[in-house]
Amino acid sequence: MSIQIVSNGHAPVGPRPVADNRRTRHRLRELCDEVLASYRAAQARELFAEDERNEARAVLARIVPLAHN
Repeated sequence: MSIQIVSNGHAPVGPRPVADNRRTRHRLRELCDEVLASYRAAQARELFAEDERNEARAVLARIVPLAHN
C-alpha cells in the first residue's frame, strides 16, 4: 500500500475553523457522554478481584524479583 501526496500548488491547508459551540459537534458530544458514562460505571465496582491481584503480584515478583514488597 502506498500513499500519494498530491499538491495543488497552494500552501498546505490546515484544519478548518469550526463553530465554538460544542453542541454543534454531535458525534464528539456523544463520544464524550459515552466515555463519562463508562467512567462513572467503572467507579462503582472493582475491576480486578483480590485473587487476580495476588496472581498478578506473584507473576510480577517472578519477572522482577525486586518488585515484591
